[in-house]
Amino acid sequence: MTLVEIEPVGSAAHVTELRLNRPEARNALSIEMCDAITEALAAIDDGDARAVIVTGAGKTFCAGADFSAVSGPGALDFLPAFERMLEAVARHRLPTIAAIHGAALGGGLQLATVCDFRVATTDATFGIPSSRLGIVINFENVRRLVHLIGVPTAKEVLLTARTYRGPHAERAGLVTQLVEAGDAGPPAQVARGAAVELARGIAQLAPLAVQGAKRSIQAVVDHMSAEPDDDVRALVAQAYSSRDLQEGLAAMAGKRDPDFEGT
Repeated sequence: MTLVEIEPVGSAAHVTELRLNRPEARNALSIEMCDAITEALAAIDDGDARAVIVTGAGKTFCAGADFSAVSGPGALDFLPAFERMLEAVARHRLPTIAAIHGAALGGGLQLATVCDFRVATTDATFGIPSSRLGIVINFENVRRLVHLIGVPTAKEVLLTARTYRGPHAERAGLVTQLVEAGDAGPPAQVARGAAVELARGIAQLAPLAVQGAKRSIQAVVDHMSAEPDDDVRALVAQAYSSRDLQEGLAAMAGKRDPDFEGT
């Protein structure tokens, strides 16, 4: 099975869909999945697309990192692949639109936040449960979140590990456009339809102007950004090899409250 599928959107010229295709695992991100997304973006770059829609097959956009990818001695191997993938999305020359249905959690929400736009159904759920699992989010992803939703809301998302429904996520700034899930069809179809409409409009604009604007905005963000200090890097590495991470994953799998020790 192909982990990531790319195909032109027939109803919209110059729009390509990138679809995470691991529905049996709620499109959870493994090293292989991250690499496949990065490679798919490179393939899209070689075509005639002017906008990219990022979707998930099945009932979920992306439930986050695969537990097996972030636990055990190989956990730190996941981070480079994950970061390469996020950078490839964030810095892709074409506008990217996440069509979110079901859930965008953890790494799935981080994937959505590096897209230029996020279209979601009202019943979609959002959150980054890193504090519940025992993970320290990489500095660059925290920085992106702060740029997107501001310091107070970023603290709420990361320090409380709450999940949000679509309307709350829209008010928080996590969602660009909210669409009603209901009689119009399955949530995945509704989110994708709204994303296609947005992408079609962008694709009809002057490509060089759109790409130039995106690159200029990214340059402004880069100029405003500082590099993480060594203490932050050390905390990220420590958390991925901690006993608390194993406890957090076990508690989630067992549907029980975790017992963290800070080690």
